[in-house]
Amino acid sequence: MSKIAKFFKAIQLIIQKPYLLNNVLKDEIVSKESFERTFANVSFRQIRLVDLMESEEVKIAPYAFLSGSSLATDFALLQLLCQKFEVKDYLEIGTWRGESAANVAPFVDRVTTFNLGDEQLLSLGLPEDYVASHRFFSKDVANIQHVFGDSQSFDFHQLNQRFDLIFIDGDHSTEAVRDDTKKLSAFLKNEKSILVWHDAKVDTEYPRYEVLRGIYEGLPAEMLKHVYLVENSLCAVYLPFDIPSETIQINRLPRTTFELTLKKLPLTEK
Repeated sequence: MSKIAKFFKAIQLIIQKPYLLNNVLKDEIVSKESFERTFANVSFRQIRLVDLMESEEVKIAPYAFLSGSSLATDFALLQLLCQKFEVKDYLEIGTWRGESAANVAPFVDRVTTFNLGDEQLLSLGLPEDYVASHRFFSKDVANIQHVFGDSQSFDFHQLNQRFDLIFIDGDHSTEAVRDDTKKLSAFLKNEKSILVWHDAKVDTEYPRYEVLRGIYEGLPAEMLKHVYLVENSLCAVYLPFDIPSETIQINRLPRTTFELTLKKLPLTEK
């Protein structure tokens, strides 16, 4: 089940039974304790988004400010990685409205985005208007290819392609993240290729242990030293080289502030 499908189902259950919210909080505590038992000596390292910036500003477009999307800084991270490391072939798991795919498309040669098909989504009992929102921003972009299926069972050899950057943003359960990570890391193009995971943090400061455990269980041990959280974003990234980083610190004083300018753009009906 996709993360958005799970979100709708969870919200419905919490509305019906508000006490379930306590279970959500308890689950995160359990996930942290489980992670720390399995990876007792791990100290998360973090890189700074601003260290990837080679100019003073990053343009994020499109951005709808609607539910279930990534943060603007998550899209900025993807753009910056694509530019800085000259990404040509980009793959993402989890399309949703197509904002991330559309944001990176100008900076790469080819985007492949993967998601459950409409019929599969409808079979899960999801609202038709929710299903219709999929690929809204990406379906008419020339260098974006849409592929449909369930990442847990899909044979990615069918794509006959390897990728410079793979963005994993599908099912966020530990098991699914582990399986996606293990499977898709085999499709990295070379020793310079990059992995990015969305929702590796609960918010821009606090780790999300459910996802992080999937990452740590899915990667070979020798790759783990190059897994970093990214400050000001919800993402974790695997960069196959040493990069300036620091131990994650919760509730530290701000070191950077950003200026956000909202510009309303005309929207062509699709």
